[in-house]
Amino acid sequence: MEHESAFQDLALSHLPTLYGYARLLSRNDAEAEDLLQESLLKALQAFSSYKPQLSFKVWMLTIMKNAEIDRMRRRRARPLEDRDSQEGVAADAVRDVLLYPVPLNPEEILLRRAALQEVRDAIRRLPVVLREVVELREIEGLSYQQIATVVGAPVGTVMSRLFRGRNLVRLALQEAAPAISARARNGHAL
Repeated sequence: MEHESAFQDLALSHLPTLYGYARLLSRNDAEAEDLLQESLLKALQAFSSYKPQLSFKVWMLTIMKNAEIDRMRRRRARPLEDRDSQEGVAADAVRDVLLYPVPLNPEEILLRRAALQEVRDAIRRLPVVLREVVELREIEGLSYQQIATVVGAPVGTVMSRLFRGRNLVRLALQEAAPAISARARNGHAL
């Protein structure tokens, strides 16, 4: 019982990070919830092998990455008709995203909001291997070594991917800067 309580405390303290990473891997809220649940169950079952000198967050993210790899393998093994019906559901979920109203504030707030959205969009457009390391470093604050553990790649590869990912984001933002300014001047939100 103490074992489960310790796991629960650790898992709850990292839940936003774990869900964010599940969302990054699956690109779908329902899939992210399933992946998170599956990963937490696997981690609970393996918690006796967890070494406290390791970061719990890194340990969980590694379990989640491996669980997603297993899920992708299982999907490839399924017949095509099953995949088509699930892709239709995912497309419907994307259309149902809530839109938040833009507050009636000065132009600079609109500019900031537009710029933040552009950064998010630029990161989302990165190839998965680059997006993963950029988000783990810039959003989750993991070290290069921790990211290497999670993604199963050498530290040098992580550094290279991070460099390339940051450069692609920078280029996308430079290209989008005139459009952001124009939309803000015209009073249009993203």
